Amino acid sequence: MDKLSSIRLEDLPVIIKFILHSITAMDALEVISELREKLDLQHCVLPSRLQASQVKLKSKGRASSSGNQESSDQSCIILLFDVIKSAIRYEKTISEAWIKAIENTASVSEHKVFDLVMLFIIYSTNTQTKKYIERVLRNKIRSGCIQEQLLQSTFSVHYLVLKDMCSSILSLAQSLLHSLDQSIISFGSLLYKYAFKFFDTYCQQEVVGALVTHICSGNEAEVDTALDVLLELVLLNPSAMMMNAVFVKGILDYLDNISPQQIRKLFCVLSTLAFSKQNEASSHIQVRATQEAEVGGSIEPRELRLQ
Repeated sequence: MDKLSSIRLEDLPVIIKFILHSITAMDALEVISELREKLDLQHCVLPSRLQASQVKLKSKGRASSSGNQESSDQSCIILLFDVIKSAIRYEKTISEAWIKAIENTASVSEHKVFDLVMLFIIYSTNTQTKKYIERVLRNKIRSGCIQEQLLQSTFSVHYLVLKDMCSSILSLAQSLLHSLDQSIISFGSLLYKYAFKFFDTYCQQEVVGALVTHICSGNEAEVDTALDVLLELVLLNPSAMMMNAVFVKGILDYLDNISPQQIRKLFCVLSTLAFSKQNEASSHIQVRATQEAEVGGSIEPRELRLQ
């Protein structure tokens, strides 16, 4: 632990593996707490190593060298997380100590990107700790210790690690959206938003499918939140949303379960999709939306056009 500051990034996975395998029930919390303090958790790179790497790259001034270095560092980071996943999968003591170390962190400034990554990893790896992690997250969100900027940085820096946990992250988002606390609901909606933004097309499809399920649930708060997220995603990445338009159109079969105000939000989503690009898919949305507006009677065709 004392020598961590002088270890090269490429050697870090081996050292961390040794440390985690040497942990006992007596010293687990102490070791994990010190470990998360000694690492630069924003980039999962030791501070001195990160600064030295930046100086070296600037002095070379070569884009290709920078790209190779970044790729190598990313590989080391992925390997490091694989080592940690393996340790917490087979050692309950380690996962519980890691959650406890995060739970004991009181200051807002002390909460790191790596903390969120670890909560996601443990949530996806150890099913027995899911309720515990949800409770810790809810408390952190209520107290303002974990905010949107931290979540966005987590996805931005470690999306390659998080994408393999897409289904678990969406499961967590679904659970948070069932809350009665608006701050927790908002955090759950952000999980959907950033999963769609940073993950691949398969995950994007899963995100839209999950949001449609919320909309068809009949729960007013869930419906409103899911519709708001859908509209934000349409504005954020209309081409990606167009690929999932079939799921959104399916909501038109459940108009009886949502209020007129919510129907307005839905048609705002559909209209944005329909008229973003004039192609076969968008034309089909235009026809379907207009037919539903005429038959359903909740929104007149003229009113839809005005929106």
